[in-house]
Amino acid sequence: MLMVSSEELLDILGNETRRMILALLAEKPRYTTEIASLLEVGQKAINDHLRIMSEFGVIEPYVQKQSRGSPRKYFKINERFKLEFTLTPGFFQVYIIDSEMDMKSILEQFPEFKELQKKVERIENIRRIEHYRKVYRDLGDELTRLRQAKMYVESLMAKVRQQCMKLIEGLDLDIGEKRVLFEIVTAGGEITINELAEKSRLTKEETLSKLRSLEEKGVVQL
Repeated sequence: MLMVSSEELLDILGNETRRMILALLAEKPRYTTEIASLLEVGQKAINDHLRIMSEFGVIEPYVQKQSRGSPRKYFKINERFKLEFTLTPGFFQVYIIDSEMDMKSILEQFPEFKELQKKVERIENIRRIEHYRKVYRDLGDELTRLRQAKMYVESLMAKVRQQCMKLIEGLDLDIGEKRVLFEIVTAGGEITINELAEKSRLTKEETLSKLRSLEEKGVVQL
C-alpha cells in the first residue's frame, strides 16, 4: 500500500475534464480522438490529461488491432489501482491500494467467494463472446465487400474477352490462328506452348505452326 498526499489526489481529480475522462473510461476503454469528440475538447489537451493520469497509474494504455486500418492505442482504468480515503473528525488520509493479491489464499479464507468468482467469470466470458461476435460480423462484412468487388472485376474481364473476340473474328486469320491469338491475349500473363495448345484445342506442333504464321503476318512477336 502506497500512501499519497491529498494534494496529489486533488491534482488529478480536482480537474473537471479529468473526472469526465475517468467517467468515460469507467464505462469502457476508449481512444484519444473518441474521448476528445465525446467531450468536445481539443485532442492535445486530452493527450496531456491522459499522460498525467497514466504517469500516476490511474489509467493505462494498450494497443489493439483493428479489423481495418492500423492498430489503435486505447486507454483503460488500471485494474490494479484503487483509491480510498478515510475522513473522520480529526483524521483525513488518502491511499492508493495495489489490488494485486493472493487469490488462492483469499478463497481459502472466504470459500463463499468462489461462487461469486464463477459469476464474474461467466459475465467476462459473455463479454468476450460478444466481442468475437462483432469481430466475426465485421469479417463477414469485409468478405461480402470483397466478393462484390470480385464479381465486378469478373464482369469487366468477361466484357473485355467478348470485345477481344469480336476484334479477332474480324481479322483475316484461319480458325486455328484466331484460337491461338485469343488465348494469348486473354492469358493475363505468360503462357507456355503446352498450355496454349491445350486451351486452343490443338496439338503442340499445330500450335507452333499457327504461332509462326501469326508472326509472319505481324500479329504476334515471338
